[in-house]
Amino acid sequence: MPLKALLIIVVSALLQAVSNVPLKGSERKVAFVTGATFVSLIVFLPVFLWKGALLGEHGYPPSVWSWIAVAAAGIFGAYYYIFVGGAYDRGDLSVVFPVTRGFGPLFILIFALTILKEKITFLGFLGILITISGSYVIHLTSFKFSELLYPFKAFKSKTFLFSMAAGACTAIYALINKKNLEVVPPFTLFYFIYIFMNLFLLIFLRFKDRKHETKLELKHNRTNLLFFGFFNFISSVMVLYALRMSKVSYLGAARNISVLFGVILGCFFLREGYGRIRFLASFLIFGGIVLLSLG
Repeated sequence: MPLKALLIIVVSALLQAVSNVPLKGSERKVAFVTGATFVSLIVFLPVFLWKGALLGEHGYPPSVWSWIAVAAAGIFGAYYYIFVGGAYDRGDLSVVFPVTRGFGPLFILIFALTILKEKITFLGFLGILITISGSYVIHLTSFKFSELLYPFKAFKSKTFLFSMAAGACTAIYALINKKNLEVVPPFTLFYFIYIFMNLFLLIFLRFKDRKHETKLELKHNRTNLLFFGFFNFISSVMVLYALRMSKVSYLGAARNISVLFGVILGCFFLREGYGRIRFLASFLIFGGIVLLSLG
């Protein structure tokens, strides 16, 4: 993986983890993301309009199928936040974030094996085992023998299932965007993705009869909306620039440095418990994903 791409991913991962703190603390998480994406579209509109001069980018989706692919990325991006919101409502940041980010690259590998018919190496197989082990350990409350079977109960919980679903969405999102980047520049691509994401989230809230929640977030939570929207937008655009430079499997592995950031923020700033166990688990997940990239 090119050093430039790796550095971009490290900075992006830090921004991604930091931006999840106000999301975790919000009471209406889907409405929070909906409001934040709307604010981001307004804030970054000048850059979008003058992107040719500012970023040297030109070009829009050239065909109907390209637009469908961009819309699909927006829909899976929206579903990611719907699932993450459901997980955060039920679990800690230091559990949800590592599981979500840890299983994203694992799903990428599974899709590559089943859809692209790629071969798995020994390191890849070892990486899968270590990643799954880390996701098991993160649900432990202690290392006592009597507690070792506790995660089996957690795996059946909605927190874990929502986190897993969010991880699957990140994998599909990444695979789609690897193709999208062949025809659309990164900043332009993500701005359009945000438009479709915002529209889909609004439809989702209207279907759930919760459209009024977005107005409440925009009225009472503007600072956090701006914070989340700005840094999440920048982080995501940086990922697309890195994705254009590197293989999607390597990118997914490198992004899991955010697992460590998520655990640090959850344990030290949000005062969530079981810090040592979750640190060990996050290192296992990260180490397993590194092996996946090497394999």
